[in-house]
Amino acid sequence: MSEAGTKPAKVAIVGAGLTGLLTAHGLKKAGFDVAIFDQETGLDMRRRDWPLMLHWALPTFNSLVSESVLENFPKALCNRYLDFSDPESSTMLCANGMTGETLFKSAVPGMRRVSRKRLRGVLAAELDDGTIQWDKTLEKIDVDGDDGPATLTFSDGTTFSADFVLGTDGASSKVRELLFRGADVARVQPSGFMCATAIVKHNDAAKVQPVLGSHPTATIIMGTESVGGCSVMHADNPDDISTWAITWIKIWRRSKLPDPPAKNGPEALAWIRETTTGLADPFQSQIQWTSSGDDVFIDEMRTWVSVPWDTLNGRVTLAGDAAHPMLVYRGQGFQHAVTDADNFIKGLVSVRDEGAKREETIKAYSDDAAERGAAAVSQSLKEADMSMDLESAMKMIMAKKGHAK
Repeated sequence: MSEAGTKPAKVAIVGAGLTGLLTAHGLKKAGFDVAIFDQETGLDMRRRDWPLMLHWALPTFNSLVSESVLENFPKALCNRYLDFSDPESSTMLCANGMTGETLFKSAVPGMRRVSRKRLRGVLAAELDDGTIQWDKTLEKIDVDGDDGPATLTFSDGTTFSADFVLGTDGASSKVRELLFRGADVARVQPSGFMCATAIVKHNDAAKVQPVLGSHPTATIIMGTESVGGCSVMHADNPDDISTWAITWIKIWRRSKLPDPPAKNGPEALAWIRETTTGLADPFQSQIQWTSSGDDVFIDEMRTWVSVPWDTLNGRVTLAGDAAHPMLVYRGQGFQHAVTDADNFIKGLVSVRDEGAKREETIKAYSDDAAERGAAAVSQSLKEADMSMDLESAMKMIMAKKGHAK
């Protein structure tokens, strides 16, 4: 905690996604004054949801949050009724996309699959005390000299001054753009890989069971010109699997198909159905059974191979997707975001309690996030490239090392 008679350091977080919310919890737990700003109008502005994995970063995640968040964490699990003592629950089945035959099982020790939307709700619930300010679009950041605070200016004309600013505002980060003064090097880049996702409510146990029967956590098909996967998204009633929601994902090279006529809705689904044929079940059937009323989204995945950024005298830095947006392969993105949150908080504690130099500490944190992120982003692109061919798929890190750190 801060010394008696002094105010705790004030930290402004830009972006109320998982990285920002988690960092806020850790900072509050460590005794810092935190404010979060987000350009959206509220927590439920976006309808889209998708599964995320916590595995090698799970112990760190647990250390950053309160006991009540840990108690409510099961509400965010995709399938809270999974037998986590079963070794199979710590693997993902990777199968031949044409025959369905097992290629390998990718080890994911300690894995917990969560709904991004529901985990965000769990984390935000305890910050419903004015910590989060919605409808705040950042325009600029000014730092007053070597030792002055950082001042954020928003599009509504309001300002906020803080000792530290952390940009957790996603792949197209405004904070990152400002740190690079709008230079092209800061811009997120198209990956060349398209991604379609859906959340499907079949209301039919016979259509849910094939997914559960294939593998308890997730089945991935690869080795063709597209990669697919399906798994449980929401399991709310243990006595009636017909009520469970299934999610599927399809990834393909943009160069292989014409652009879809729509990014979401019935047109997007019809296009996916037309361009997805002859693949192994349960993936193929899940696409065909998806109805026009289910949530379907298509977009090109984007990346930014991290390079070191200016920290404005140790006042401003980045974390999560703002620092290293990567592809979904091996589920490394959230692990690195959790690591960022932990490292940033430890850095601030060292400045406050141990006399560490602010500028040196934040630069060291930032350089580590950039170096670690660049390696992970590049690795995710390589894994995506290898997954589209049966021979190279067997040489992927997913096959040789699993999802481990």
